[in-house]
Amino acid sequence: MSEVKINQFDSWLQDDGPAALVFDRTLLPVEGKDSWIFPPTFAQSESAGDDEESNGGDYQIDDLPDDPRRNVCLIDSVGSQANRMEPVFKQERYAALVPQRVVKMKNGDTINLLDAGHRAADAVVRFSEKLGPQLWAAFDAIKKRRDCSALANLAPTSLVFGVWDSRATGVKIQRIVRSTIRAYNVTKAKRSATYQAAYDYTGNGMIGLDHDKGSGKNNPLSQEGFKYSLATGTHGGVLVRGTIRQEAIINLVALRTLTTDTNLKRYLLGLALVALSYRDQQCFNLREGCLLRAASSSDYDGIWKSVNFDATEKAETISHEIAIAYAQAAVRNMTFDTQEPDTFDKETTEAWLKIEKKKRKTLAKTKHPAKAVADEAEAAKKAKEQGGPQA
Repeated sequence: MSEVKINQFDSWLQDDGPAALVFDRTLLPVEGKDSWIFPPTFAQSESAGDDEESNGGDYQIDDLPDDPRRNVCLIDSVGSQANRMEPVFKQERYAALVPQRVVKMKNGDTINLLDAGHRAADAVVRFSEKLGPQLWAAFDAIKKRRDCSALANLAPTSLVFGVWDSRATGVKIQRIVRSTIRAYNVTKAKRSATYQAAYDYTGNGMIGLDHDKGSGKNNPLSQEGFKYSLATGTHGGVLVRGTIRQEAIINLVALRTLTTDTNLKRYLLGLALVALSYRDQQCFNLREGCLLRAASSSDYDGIWKSVNFDATEKAETISHEIAIAYAQAAVRNMTFDTQEPDTFDKETTEAWLKIEKKKRKTLAKTKHPAKAVADEAEAAKKAKEQGGPQA
């Protein structure tokens, strides 16, 4: 590998630079073309989350009128792709690239911020004793001064993969890395199955007949596996007649908009390049029934190009080794506060949940929950001492 220079991608970071780096590759089921795979299912509502496979959701398949590809099926969403990439930075080879923020729970469990679905806005860090107030202040700095330096110090991957502080300051950070996997021209199938219990529990007197009541999933014996049950017309996967494509970008406009600090822009670009060029077996093993592979040897690394607003394009060579070396060079110019594992603040959390919802939403915009709870307690104390109504 040729030597990587810290300034070699600086043209991408200039305001007159490319709009984005575009990444594209074709994938196939491991069984080959024209094979069946299982896309994710999406619940129609929170109330539709039944355990049985026949309830609660469906594949996301959209028709494409007047298009020879006929339809498009979502294989892995933008959010799912981000949640697969972000934990990479916990691995030994990459851990030094980002600060490792960990929250300890009362039962001894620990949660790394890199595993939190809502990133820096997740409840697990919002209600941690030290990190929570720091993150609230970091979001507030973005809201009031458009200063992302504090958030970059605490949780830089939240800038790379995007974050929405929807339950507090309302700050929303656009994703720098955006990736999705879609299949084109698919045919949906159904499948049915019969579960047969290992023993005739009621017939042999092991369970009373009075428990054998109701039909299908409403029968307690069927619910617990003591009786045969049917699963008819459940999700059977899709047959892919067209192509499966991973389509991704590194949004250079979103990156440049975050900051004027060249060192920070280089650092965030390095993280983005590492995330999108990373490969391991879990990148392809999306879920049960959906194990993919590259369609060709060139598709394993994919095709990169820089795209300009004037419609000009340029092929780019970005290997994972180049991405790592660049990120390692960029992180040397960054300074992160070292922090011991934080602790989840159970007391503040429970006090906060006792506040009426509408009032919580109002308070969260102006102060961290710990501060709000303390202020409410102080106001109630003063009101009691003065003999007036409590807050």
